[in-house]
Amino acid sequence: MKLFPTIGILLLGFSAQAASLRIEGERVWLKSEGTPLSKILSLFEQRGADVLIDPSLELGRIDGEWEDTTVERLINQLVAPNSYSIQWKQVSSPLGDLYQVSTIRVFGESASAARPMTPKGRILDVVKGTNGVNYVRGEIMIGFEEGSSIDDLNALLKKLNGTVIEVINPPGLYRIRLNDDMTVEEAMRIAHAQPGVDGAEPNLAFPNMGNPNVPISGTHAGMNLGLQPGERAIAVFDSGLDPQYAGMDFIRGTYDALNPGAEISDPTGHGTLVSLIASGAITPEGEVAGDTGAPVLAVRVFDDEGMTSSDVLMNAVNYAINSDIDVINMSFGTYDEVGFLEQAVQYAASKGVAVFVASGNDGLDTAVNPAASSATISVGAYDQFGNVADYSNTQADLFHSGTVRYDGKLHFGTSFSNPFAAYRYATNPYATDGIFNNSTGQ
Repeated sequence: MKLFPTIGILLLGFSAQAASLRIEGERVWLKSEGTPLSKILSLFEQRGADVLIDPSLELGRIDGEWEDTTVERLINQLVAPNSYSIQWKQVSSPLGDLYQVSTIRVFGESASAARPMTPKGRILDVVKGTNGVNYVRGEIMIGFEEGSSIDDLNALLKKLNGTVIEVINPPGLYRIRLNDDMTVEEAMRIAHAQPGVDGAEPNLAFPNMGNPNVPISGTHAGMNLGLQPGERAIAVFDSGLDPQYAGMDFIRGTYDALNPGAEISDPTGHGTLVSLIASGAITPEGEVAGDTGAPVLAVRVFDDEGMTSSDVLMNAVNYAINSDIDVINMSFGTYDEVGFLEQAVQYAASKGVAVFVASGNDGLDTAVNPAASSATISVGAYDQFGNVADYSNTQADLFHSGTVRYDGKLHFGTSFSNPFAAYRYATNPYATDGIFNNSTGQ
């Protein structure tokens, strides 16, 4: 595995009110220079812990340095004279089990008075490097060579002054949070030089490819609701699903990969329309409607700003595979390299999951990633007259109509030809025989 190419640096100074935090199991390192306690507790949140505080408490500022002490002792000193409780979780990883802080509660007279310090709802903190590569601020992804140990991981964390905030397995990656006084580029250089490290890259971030907003009325006009239930299910990775449709027979389930456990939502409506097409409830113009439906697992992977990331997408892939999904639909992509995400796509294909990806809407003789991967099925778009659409990228394995009429409005794009291709495959895998290698659209 190669080190990800050098990216642009975002310079972050260590200000007079800054703090650095590293957690390694039950041990913790903290340096604080007049930092508000609320800010320090937010650093625990950034490292994967839920923090709940009694809003009536007055929280001061913290000065000091703690070296290799216990989390229990540190929290006790930080929040005194208030009360607290700490919960832990055990996380399995390829190098051995990790023990991580799960929840911190800070309260006065009653623990029940504690409330979440930060409202749920993850918005990715995306930084653009000078070469245009998007990544999540202060996060890197690390893979280790076979035969490495937990000691190798801890040695790297010490050099990075970083904390493991998530283990993504497969493919066996460690998502590490850095402090503000270390750039992602410097962390990658350190990781690349560390014995046992197999690969390092930023936690890459990807936009939704300019997918349009789709107004959602909640009506069922124009839908084919008389479909016979199919057996092969499709996971739609997109902006989510409007709750008005969550109870429909063709919706097998929902999942928010950004905020697991959260109720499903769809801020743009794009994911809702893609899910309706993938199910067979809506058919693009010029295509023949089917009589069998495809159960859909609607997975939200984009935040309210239209961004997703490597960790979100890899977790979505693992969730879909563990949910016995047969097909994955991705109506988005990027011209940038996708790094570790390619491993997730390859893994899905090795499990027999067909991964359909829209080729892109720029009229180029190429395809976005991961549609360009040999492990995926790239889908271009015809216009309503059966010709390759002017907007469609043409590096595609097959083409379908990208014109959809929904709620009286026309929508265009490979975003919509792609889920119909996934639907056709799910309901009749043999219907695509002989055209997967058709890159001309003829």
